[in-house]
Amino acid sequence: MTVILLDPLRPDVIPARAVALLSGPVIVTEDVHPSTLWDLGLTSSAWAATDDPTATLLTGDPTHPFVGARIANGEQVIAGQSVPGDALLQAVSLMDTLRRNGPWESTQTHGSLRRYLLEEVYELLDAIDAGDPAELTEELGDLLLQVLFHARIAADDEHAPFDIDDVARSFTEKVMGRTPGVLSGAHSDLETQIREWEERKAAEKNRGSVLDGVATTAPALALTQKVLERLTGAGYPTETIDPEVLTVTVVAGGDSVEAQARERTLALMDRVREIEARAAQLDITLDTRDAWLRAASIG
Repeated sequence: MTVILLDPLRPDVIPARAVALLSGPVIVTEDVHPSTLWDLGLTSSAWAATDDPTATLLTGDPTHPFVGARIANGEQVIAGQSVPGDALLQAVSLMDTLRRNGPWESTQTHGSLRRYLLEEVYELLDAIDAGDPAELTEELGDLLLQVLFHARIAADDEHAPFDIDDVARSFTEKVMGRTPGVLSGAHSDLETQIREWEERKAAEKNRGSVLDGVATTAPALALTQKVLERLTGAGYPTETIDPEVLTVTVVAGGDSVEAQARERTLALMDRVREIEARAAQLDITLDTRDAWLRAASIG
């Protein structure tokens, strides 16, 4: 006869080729939940202590002795086709179990996990530099743990809960909204894609400042680079920036280079926001280099 192998993560999904076989004699292994049998209309079926080779075997356990014996006898196995992302369901389920039952996981907060998140990012960067696929796989898994963990913690929030599905929807909605031309097949041009992305991103954010959304907790050099990228894209006269912002000098035993670089970049950000505020008062649109210079010279 035939073995119908259910997906443990989706036990109520029956492969199309197997549906007709359920109308005849069916043997069920103990891993199949009674609710699944009820949903399938198999109300007369029960877990079998012994196999009946003349009946169809319904199971969710590929390691079950009944399954092994039937495969050895050459019986066909009908199973649902896996799709990319199937393993993520197991990861989500595992994280949920640990959050509910783990003595360490159940006490963690977004704040307590900050240092682990930062460590995992740096370890992932090291793996990228090393070029080792196995190491990269492991470190991406560690970073995924952080995403799953934070989403599961958020699901317990009494005031503003969200879960991993909300996180996934946030990703798909954002990317789909910013890449309409590529997804529709309207174009495959790199410059057009970048322009669409930036235009839609700007419309979504509706930023009051060109620096809104810049993470000031980033490492100083990364922060400086991000600020310069924003200013360059906005037409800011970058030649007016203090040269010390653009250079780093390391002196043994000297002051913290990180702190110095951050302080200079934060001062630049304050200066930019002052110009933006002045431009708003004077109804100057900061869309060109000359507009920035005009607003900066007034006051």
